[in-house]
Amino acid sequence: MLRDAKLPQAAARPLTPEAFRPFGDVLAPQGGARRTPFPAATQAAAASPRPALWVSRVVAAQSPPLRVEELERHCHAAQSFIPLSTGRWLVIVAPDAPGGGPDAAGALAFLAGPGMGVCYRPATWHGSLTVLDAPAEFAVLMSDAGHPDDDEFHPVAPFLVTA
Repeated sequence: MLRDAKLPQAAARPLTPEAFRPFGDVLAPQGGARRTPFPAATQAAAASPRPALWVSRVVAAQSPPLRVEELERHCHAAQSFIPLSTGRWLVIVAPDAPGGGPDAAGALAFLAGPGMGVCYRPATWHGSLTVLDAPAEFAVLMSDAGHPDDDEFHPVAPFLVTA
């Protein structure tokens, strides 16, 4: 859309553990170890959270530029996305705004490839699952901390994500 060309833009960059560290962990083998532990994947605010695991299917692949108008977070638990079948996909995150809600002006976009998952820390603002090449499936792991308000969706000033 022509009018979108004037929106702020976040160019997707490669997803690396170092670049993503302020928001969580990149779930991929690291180094030559047989196992790479990710203890934050089951982090929750409650003393006795229950693990929750499900498979999400994304049936519509998208093409950049993508218009983002809403972000979400889960204040009481970490949330992990592990691709089961996918090509490239986008990871969109934003810091907290000083007055509350997400800071869309500080949003970052990362380009993840097959075999790369992410674990968002509790209260990390993030975009919805967005696949670029074809429909995909993800295993989603989250701690159910028993808080009915754990799913928070917040409108943001629109911005574009470019690849």
